[in-house]
This record gives sequence, C-alpha cells and structure tokens, in this order.
Amino acid sequence: MLGSDPIAALLGAGMDPRLPEVLWKGYLRRLVNAGAAVTMLGPDVVVPDDATDAERAGLATLVSTYPTGTQMPMETTGKLAGAGLIDAAAERVNVRVGAYYRRINRTVGKDVAAGLWRRGAITTSAAIHAGASNMVAVMISDAASLRVWRQWSMQASGDGYERHSAPTLLVPQLRGGGMYLFRTSEGDRIDPLTMAVTGWEDCTITVTSGDMLVPVPPTCQNGAPVTRLGPCRMLPGWLRESLLSYGVPPQSAAA
Repeated sequence: MLGSDPIAALLGAGMDPRLPEVLWKGYLRRLVNAGAAVTMLGPDVVVPDDATDAERAGLATLVSTYPTGTQMPMETTGKLAGAGLIDAAAERVNVRVGAYYRRINRTVGKDVAAGLWRRGAITTSAAIHAGASNMVAVMISDAASLRVWRQWSMQASGDGYERHSAPTLLVPQLRGGGMYLFRTSEGDRIDPLTMAVTGWEDCTITVTSGDMLVPVPPTCQNGAPVTRLGPCRMLPGWLRESLLSYGVPPQSAAA
C-alpha cells in the first residue's frame, strides 16, 4: 500500500505523457492492484508542424479509427477476444496495453509510428471506470459548477472543509472544474446510481457510482495533460446517503 491514499499517490506520480509501453503497463498494473478497474481510450493526437505527408495521413486515419478519448473497440482475436473492455486484473493489463500499441502502430503505419510516439504526436490515454472500481465519481464541468458543488457538499455534510475541497483530478476539458474520486472499503459494494446536483448558478454536476470513465494522468486532451490535484478520499457517509436517496439506476437515468 502506498500510504493511506494509494490511488491518489499513483495518480500524482508526475509521469510524462510520452511514457513508453512498458511503463504504462507497470502504472496501470499498480492502479489495478490498488483496487481500480481500467480501460484504454483512443490516443490523444497533436499534429507536429514538421509532420510529413505520410505522418499526417497516418494521424488522420488514427483519429477517425480510434477517436480521441473514446473507449477502444473490443478485441476479437487473441487472449482478449470476448473479454470486455474493462480490466481489473494485472495480467489482463499487460495483454491489453500490448494490443493497444499494436493497433495504433498498425493504423498509423509502422514506418512512421516510432517517430510520432517519440515527438509526442501520439500519447496513450487510459481511464478508471468508476462503477467497476466500486468508486463514486463526481464530474464538475466548470468553475461555476465547482462553486455550487462546494457549497452543496458543505451544507449536506455540515463540514466546513468541503467548502475548500480540491478535485482529485484537473481535466482540460472541464476547465475550472474537475473530477472528484471517492473510494470504498474492500467488499463494500455500491449499486450503479447517478444523480445531478443543481444550485443557484447554471451548472453541470454529475455524481455516479456507475458507468463513468475518469481519465487518469498523464492522459492528454488536445495536448494538455490530466493532472492530480486533490485526494481520492474514502466515500463519506453524507455523500453515500445522498446518492442512495436521490440517485437513479442506469435505465432511469437514460430515459
């Protein structure tokens, strides 16, 4: 165990987005061993100014085949055939990451792939699946929504700390907001539920113990990395009770 907050310790390790395959394998294995379930996402792509025609064509094909930030498709052959998209076992991570790199290299062209990886034109993307990790995730879209969340959570908890709490992750696409992650004790299961928090300002706040993908550092979005800011706390009782009282199951949320 890495201290009292193993997930945050791993997410805050300060890794380079250009990590090679072997280091991504080790990183995701450690997350899985700490209780997370992970999935691979379409890589982030930034076209270099000096890209050749072959490189530009390869990157365009890559983005259209595996859109940035979306889950990679199911594997239909090999050890992962029919195995789903979410991995919670270290041995599966090794196979998954290897297959991920092979897909990308094959798509952009093996002759240009190494140079694109080296220059950071392609960077690996991965996420924690909140529900499969038995975590609760809170997605906060912007600064106004973060103000509402802090005020609401302070009122719901009666704890002044919540007024100044920091999101676990800063996510480039959630400018001014971020994502909170709350973990649970081993064996403590939470049904998949989703609720929205509203307030006096226009805001988008989603709280879920279900199907939410939380991008992990050093995943990039448009060249900017996801970074760890705050802790990954144990799920507090007040948030659990709110989710159980006001959350809706997946079928109701989709209706």
